Amino acid sequence: MSERILREVSKTAIGLLLKEPFYGHFLTGLSKEVTAAVPTMAVALSENKLFKLCINARFWSEELSEEKHRYGVIKHEILHLALGHLLAAPKFQNRTLFNIAADIVVNQYIEREQLPQGAILLEQFRDLKLEPNQDIGYYYRRLMQAAREGGGAGQPAGNPQQGTGSSETSGMDMDRLKELLERGSSDSWLERHEQWQKQARQLSAAEQSNLEQVRESMIHSTVQRLQNRDFGSLPGELQSYLRDITERKASSVDWRRALRLFASSSSRTHLKNTIRRPSKRYGTTPGIKIQRKQKLLVAIDTSGSVPDQDIQRFFSEIYQIWRHGAEVLVVECDTEIKRQYPYRGLTPDFIMGRGGTDFNAPLQFANRHFLPDAIIYFTDGYAAAPRVESRRPVLWMVTPGGLKEGEGIWDALPGRKVKMKV
Repeated sequence: MSERILREVSKTAIGLLLKEPFYGHFLTGLSKEVTAAVPTMAVALSENKLFKLCINARFWSEELSEEKHRYGVIKHEILHLALGHLLAAPKFQNRTLFNIAADIVVNQYIEREQLPQGAILLEQFRDLKLEPNQDIGYYYRRLMQAAREGGGAGQPAGNPQQGTGSSETSGMDMDRLKELLERGSSDSWLERHEQWQKQARQLSAAEQSNLEQVRESMIHSTVQRLQNRDFGSLPGELQSYLRDITERKASSVDWRRALRLFASSSSRTHLKNTIRRPSKRYGTTPGIKIQRKQKLLVAIDTSGSVPDQDIQRFFSEIYQIWRHGAEVLVVECDTEIKRQYPYRGLTPDFIMGRGGTDFNAPLQFANRHFLPDAIIYFTDGYAAAPRVESRRPVLWMVTPGGLKEGEGIWDALPGRKVKMKV
């Protein structure tokens, strides 16, 4: 059944690519999993702390039998991710009101006919005079105010109490709000949020930062693949939000591109026999398939002069290098190597060091022991020029607040130097 549903999800993705390319491209960048861990459909975090789309088999087959509703619910989940709701959850005390506010935001961007019955809509709260096209904070504050006046909220996260106090807010709108507050996560729409709400509250600051970088990179790459007319067909407010992120990413795209190109060009070539690909020259099997592998030593300057924000930035970039297939060994070092480990896509909970800075130990380790294809050294650049001559190409990634081009030992650093930007 799982394979059948994944094929149907792929079919839906193709339909979105043709009709609404932004959502189609975004969906193709998400891993998908058919699982009973969610009662409906939800974006969640995988074991590697990456985003994935979880799909309940019964929900997909029975409640989303119409293609238009599959479009709508997938767009609903993509918008939660694209607008940052998954990572914003810990900032809001009342989980139920946060969930309602989040759905009011995203469902304004989805055609009503694409939303199944029970969807939470802005017009259901007309008496509250909520303004359209606002962010989640605005709707959360207004709903909190209305619930307090109506005696239906203000309690700790996810467990509001009812009351009978007088209120200027009345009518069907207040009834709808009270109904949602009473049902909480048992509501079929709000229950979609439960898994990522719990996961988001368990993330460390470094993991939060890493995921935020991943989210923005997904948006940037998605928008880059769109034709102008496709981007222009999105609602104006959504265009503005996405444009802000892509412009922010574009301001630092040059040094990131330099980093990717350096990492991808520093590779070894292997020949592998394959029975699936006949030799074009001789017409025989097995044929030969060329494989390129990268073996990189990534040194991280963990001295006291490098702030935590830059350490988080380092790991965001290391993740992107690893994601593209490189074998990465990380060494944490200040005046000496404090720790080394193969990178597997996760940001460590802590780093070791915080002393002075000496560039020699990682270069010597690479020469004598690890023998990588190349070395990438993340640092602020404040140290003496290295005495050890590297036998491998070196790329120095210097922090935004670190050594300036032409300053101090800049010219004495062997290899290529790239100044990172905020």
